Order: sequence, then C-alpha cells, then structure tokens
Amino acid sequence: MSLADQYRPTDLNGLLLSNETRHAMVSWIDSWLQHSETKKALILWGQQGIGKTSAAYAIASYAGIPVVEMNASEQRNKESMKKIALMASEYHDLFEIYGKTPDRIILIDEADNIFESRNKASGGDTGGMSELLEIIKNTKNPIVITMNDYYSFRSKNYANDIISRSLPIEMAPYKRKNESNYKTFFTGAHKILKDIGMKENINISDLQINEIIKANEPDIRAMINDLYLYKSIEINYGENFRDSSESIYYLTSDTFRKEDYSQILSSLYKMDEDTDFYMKWIDENIPYEYTDPEDVMNVYDMISIADVYYGNRFRDFALSNYAMEITGGISLMAKKRNSHYVKYNFPSYIKKLGMRKKNMELYNTLIFSNRMAAISHASIAIISKNMWFYHIVRQKDKKLYSFLTAILGIIEKQRSSK
Repeated sequence: MSLADQYRPTDLNGLLLSNETRHAMVSWIDSWLQHSETKKALILWGQQGIGKTSAAYAIASYAGIPVVEMNASEQRNKESMKKIALMASEYHDLFEIYGKTPDRIILIDEADNIFESRNKASGGDTGGMSELLEIIKNTKNPIVITMNDYYSFRSKNYANDIISRSLPIEMAPYKRKNESNYKTFFTGAHKILKDIGMKENINISDLQINEIIKANEPDIRAMINDLYLYKSIEINYGENFRDSSESIYYLTSDTFRKEDYSQILSSLYKMDEDTDFYMKWIDENIPYEYTDPEDVMNVYDMISIADVYYGNRFRDFALSNYAMEITGGISLMAKKRNSHYVKYNFPSYIKKLGMRKKNMELYNTLIFSNRMAAISHASIAIISKNMWFYHIVRQKDKKLYSFLTAILGIIEKQRSSK
C-alpha cells in the first residue's frame, strides 16, 4: 500500500478543503439523512490527487454508512452500470431490519472517462451515460461522482441532465495564493507531511517539506509521493511493495534505474497514465538523471525514436504501445547509472500550456490542431490558421463539433493537462 493510501484522511476535517467546500458537502449529505434531498448526486471535480475519492469516503464516514464503489478500471456500459450501481442505489440492504435510507453511498469514480461508442468493439462504455442518468433519477441512496475534467464531462450526451440533478463542487482548497485559504492549505499540508515523516522515520527538514509542497501544490497525493522518495533513499528505492496501479513517480524512477526490462514493461502495462504523459515525464527528467553527455545523447536518441512511433499512432494505434515500450527501455542505452536521489519534475511543457488545467481551452486547441493535421495530412500551421472555422462550428453546430472532437479523442480526459 502506498503512503498516500495508507494515510488517506478518514473524516472531513482531515481533508485540505476550504470551509465553504466542507460546509457544502456536509449540507448535501445532511439533506439525505434528513430525507429532504433536492440533489440526488454530488459531483466532486478537480485535478488528480486533490482528494476527491477521499472526500467521498469521508462523507460516508460522517454519515455512518458504507461506500459501494465503481472505479475507472471497470467497464461501465449499460449492463455493467445496472448490475453494480443500479442494484446498489435502488434497493435497500436486505438485512437492514428497519429498511432505513440512506444505507450506503454510491461512488462513481472518474466519470469524465466514460467514453461512449455505438460500436462495442471500439471499447466504449456503450450506454453508460444514459444509465447513469436513470440511476440518479431513481436512486434511494446518495451518489458521489468524481471527475478531473468537469468541462469535458459537460460535453457528453445526457451530461446536462445529470448535472441538473446534482450538486457540482470544485475541489480547490484555494483560488489565489494571496488569500487566507492558501495559508490554511499550506499549514495543513505541512502538518500532514511532517506527521507522516515522523511516523515513517523519514529524515526530512521543514525546509525540504516546504519545497515539496511548493513543487506539487495543490496535489496532496504528489506531495506524499515525493515524501516517499525521500524515504526510498534509505530503503533501496524500487524494491519495496507497491500497488499494481503504478504511480508516475515510481514509473519514472523504474524507467531510469531498474535493470530488468520485463519488470519495467509489466509496470507500464499496469499504469493509469497515458503514453504521452509518461513520455513527457521521462523527457523532462533525462537531464537530471544522467550526467554523462554521451548517455544523455543516446537516451534522447532513443526517446526521439519513440516519439516518431507515437506521432504516427493515428495510422495504427498499436504504435502507441511501441512508443511506450521503447521509452521504457531507454536506460539500456546509458552506461552510467545514477545512484543518488533525484527530484523528478512535473513536465514543464504541460505547465506552460495551462498550469495544470487553468488553460484547458488553449491545450485542447493545440491537441485539436495536431490531431486534425495528422488525419488530414496537412501541416499544423495550416490547421491553426483555419481554427476560426472550427470555433464557428463549435458555436453553430454542436453536434458536428462533438463528432469531430470524439474522432480526435479530445472528448476523452487529457491526462497530460493535469
């Protein structure tokens, strides 16, 4: 179990939230407990690692009821939604003597990743959104829906009806760094990391903790992962137990430092991140990991080859896996291994595009241009010059624009914008 899971907050007071956000969550679940609910579902949205899933479990703890979870790893088509979520939401616990409601919370995790397709062979969660709407309409228990990209979710079929029956809450502990909420967040994050450090016997100073916070804020999970890296120096990093769902931090370190390529591939095929996000992490941190100029040159040559394969994935989607596997083997090109601790940095390219989602429109425009250029055999410059046309289509013909974005994959969650 990772440190982030091990020290997951168990109540609402343990979450790094503003008082307004915490009060809104309490008011929503209280309305259910008092049988006066007007919003059947709670939508918690915000960047990854901010504590959305933890908040769902904390709300359940507050209400004294269990959680029935449907996560992103499960297929979420119409039939699966019926079997897991519908039965849990419409019916009471058969062993509950008084049949009280609510008797559980239904958690639908990462709902913005529900990719609908009419063709089951394409892997889409066929009928998932329409069934989710029916579940919310008929539920006898509160439903918590989490997502990273609220605005992408809004573009899906049935999303507006789902949102109108839900209470959306942005999981943002602060808006600006010059407000009191930021000071409260920073103090709370420091206390959490210091407490974990003491319990795990991690030798780290207050200054180092502050650096971890500033490098990752407001992503508390990333902060705890960085804290783990300090600990890993003393316990032979990479040899300890970890979850099957590999963190990008672990993947980055394994790619650079593991000698067993088959183990690296095993981790890559378990990862939740997409290939593009993973490659950007590796590309960003090559200069920090390798000090020998020849090693740096050889490794960059290898990742450039991987990038060529990834850039041609629209001709054959299998090329994306080839790119991932080539990137996973870059350490084989390096003669000198680094045995010292390296602070892996978030890809600066993604930060410049929008500071982790603050400029999603610009990011999606760039993705749109790149992908449209790839399938139309035109240059990115030509597509960019004619973006005015697609903006008009977006305003005047939403059905056509949704069709285009679905083909290009923009309707899916852009992990690299986190």
